[in-house]
Amino acid sequence: MAKFIMVVGTSSNSGKTTIAAGLCRLLANKGYKVAPFKSQNMSLNSRVTKEDGEIAMAQYTQSLASRVEPSVHFNPILLKPKGNFISQVIVHGKVYKDMDYNEYRRNKNFFLKKIKESLEILNKEYDYVVMEGAGSCCEINLLKDDIANLRIAEMVNANAILVADIDRGGVFASIYGTIKLLPKKWRNLIKGIIINKFRGNIDVLKDGIEKIEELTGIPVLGVMPYDENLVLPEEDSQALQNIRSFGNAKSGVEVNVVRFSKISNFTDLDPLRYDALIKFIDFKDDISGDILILPGSRSSTKEAYYLKENNFDEKILEFLKDGGIVIGICGGYQVLGKKLIDKDFKESDIGSIEGLNIFDAKTYFGNDKVVKNSYGYLDIDDKTFKVCGYEIHEGITYSKEKPLIKIERGFGNCGNGFDGSIKKIGDGLVIGTYFHGIFENCEFRNYIINKIREKKGLEKIEGDLYKDSIEKSLNYFAKVLEKNVDLSQII
Repeated sequence: MAKFIMVVGTSSNSGKTTIAAGLCRLLANKGYKVAPFKSQNMSLNSRVTKEDGEIAMAQYTQSLASRVEPSVHFNPILLKPKGNFISQVIVHGKVYKDMDYNEYRRNKNFFLKKIKESLEILNKEYDYVVMEGAGSCCEINLLKDDIANLRIAEMVNANAILVADIDRGGVFASIYGTIKLLPKKWRNLIKGIIINKFRGNIDVLKDGIEKIEELTGIPVLGVMPYDENLVLPEEDSQALQNIRSFGNAKSGVEVNVVRFSKISNFTDLDPLRYDALIKFIDFKDDISGDILILPGSRSSTKEAYYLKENNFDEKILEFLKDGGIVIGICGGYQVLGKKLIDKDFKESDIGSIEGLNIFDAKTYFGNDKVVKNSYGYLDIDDKTFKVCGYEIHEGITYSKEKPLIKIERGFGNCGNGFDGSIKKIGDGLVIGTYFHGIFENCEFRNYIINKIREKKGLEKIEGDLYKDSIEKSLNYFAKVLEKNVDLSQII
């Protein structure tokens, strides 16, 4: 029988995901078998589980924190927005159907049943289940149909922790308002409060903490400092809205990434942050870097439309002739072909559309969604690298180009044992692949970066700075959590 802990927030982005991840690692370090859990998540960043199903990136990262293999039961309901208030609903890792909010709400009991099934499985297999809520746990206009917060805690009698973000301002008002607006049966589940992202001298909070404890009858367990040393994958594309660049500005290598309108799985970029400066560019921008990445997208046909409208095919050809490297991943690979054929408007309201015509390839939509953990052998410049990745794509690609990867496990272009395409244009190189996570393969990543460094007369890089970064961050955050928060009343 597991003990259940739920981390809820006064608002979105209060720090629930990182607090939950830190708690998972802290408990795992104490020798417990820990499972993360989020009943319902909305994200375009997802990963593939041991069952070849999809879960949100946050629960995947929390699986790493827990040192357990990711499972669909860690995130039984995943919503992937498609636009026009429609989301693709993933249930236990597999596509269920596209639904708008009203239809989704009417089917609440069905989804609660699926959530309960997952909780029953986790209850039997783990010592602790660390549950994460969604947004604010007290959106009073939505409480009736909320299946992501304290209704779920009530199902398993979880001890709940309320996280409040002091960096936003008004932290005590948000704590008091959240607690007082909750129904009493859910308010009683909250056993402690964490004030998160504090900068400065903690003594200035003393009077406020004493008063909020008096007013609510709930102890403040601790104050977590604002810490820029914590580097974990983001799950929400909102995190990119105000970011123009990140990474290593001193590396000598610049990577441009097209900021797609429906960008997804942008965590593919994370492994490059230590060896390159990564800059996002818009459809109208020129290519200024050494490498151009066309990332994943929830709607390849829309991206193809915007790219062609802004003559981006001409920009890419010019960039390649000058010796640039272009890499398309998943949707970014699809738009590099001659045509995207969507007769039934599965991708968007665009329908079928011409691609950028960089590859002699056509992509057809309407197939079952491919969700696979995959691996194989990648050939480039007469060199072969063993690579692994994960596939999440709708669309089958038939390419006449030289394949990039010979697949040992996975689906690839069209289930024919090959993935991707590769060709030289002018002095440049263009690569396409369905393998998300391709840059997590250190040898391949270093090879691409070193092609640029060699051209610039820079020393080659070696090793894998990315590999240990998430592990170090998780261990570091668990120590910070243990130091600053009294969890004895919770665990």
